[in-house]
Amino acid sequence: MSGCSKLESFPEITGPMKSLVELNLSKTGIKKIPSSSFKHMISLRRLKLDGTPIKELPELPPSLWILTTHDCASLETVISIIKIRSLWDVLDFTNCFKLDQKPLVAAMHLKIQSGDKIPHGGIKMVLPGSEIPEWFGEKGIGSSLTMQLPSNCHQLKGIAFCLVFLLPLPSHDMPYKVDDLFPVEFRFDYHVKSKNGEHDGDDEVVLVSMEKCALTCNMKTCDSDHMVLHYELENILVYFLRKYSGNEVTFKFYHQEVDNMARRVGHEIQRPIQRPNFELKSCGVYLHFDENLPADKSSEEN
Repeated sequence: MSGCSKLESFPEITGPMKSLVELNLSKTGIKKIPSSSFKHMISLRRLKLDGTPIKELPELPPSLWILTTHDCASLETVISIIKIRSLWDVLDFTNCFKLDQKPLVAAMHLKIQSGDKIPHGGIKMVLPGSEIPEWFGEKGIGSSLTMQLPSNCHQLKGIAFCLVFLLPLPSHDMPYKVDDLFPVEFRFDYHVKSKNGEHDGDDEVVLVSMEKCALTCNMKTCDSDHMVLHYELENILVYFLRKYSGNEVTFKFYHQEVDNMARRVGHEIQRPIQRPNFELKSCGVYLHFDENLPADKSSEEN
């Protein structure tokens, strides 16, 4: 029903809808959705409410994985979604400037620390804002961050990143047409260096490095500073870092565009494309440890 701007009310659903997996109500005039309607959407996985005048989200079905509310200027409260254990795959609140984000950021932190199962092993959330949460122990200005890994990396369970960025509309002098149909991805490179004195000679040795690691995708243009919070549970990066307690690791973040439409129509456009007016202002890293992990867990896995 996307684009039905005259649709101002959502029908009340009284029976179970077993086959409905995705519901797109973007750019409709809907201000309120009856809780009883969502209650019966027992298989709903993805809900899009972009550009609607909705002020508060009703109780959502526990089956939901992905929620997007781009440009919902009136949205103030989403407290109902915090209780949904599965709804942490993607939460996108781009340009929702009235939204009270503190409960969401706090809930994400608690979700990570709780040890509860995280669907698909990750959490992605986009919010307006320019202040990296306090629980991110390592913070840096700009697009890169260097940190000393602690001595208990063998107990590392997951890693979270926070990026503060500005992604305005492209300027008119771009050499090609760009809009929100072209997804913008965040990626990062990292490398771990040896400890001082660990190897002979004056030069530091790079022990492990990896490039073009995917962080998040499908970012939309935003009117002011936004932040993306991304958590990964026991991914390949975590396995690598477990072996390098006490060493120095550097993360370098960047963005690129993927023009899938141009590829389909056969246009030759060099990749990756980067928007010149994109700005990555600051970054943060949070290491999540599990004290119950044994000291030799990483060696057993390898």
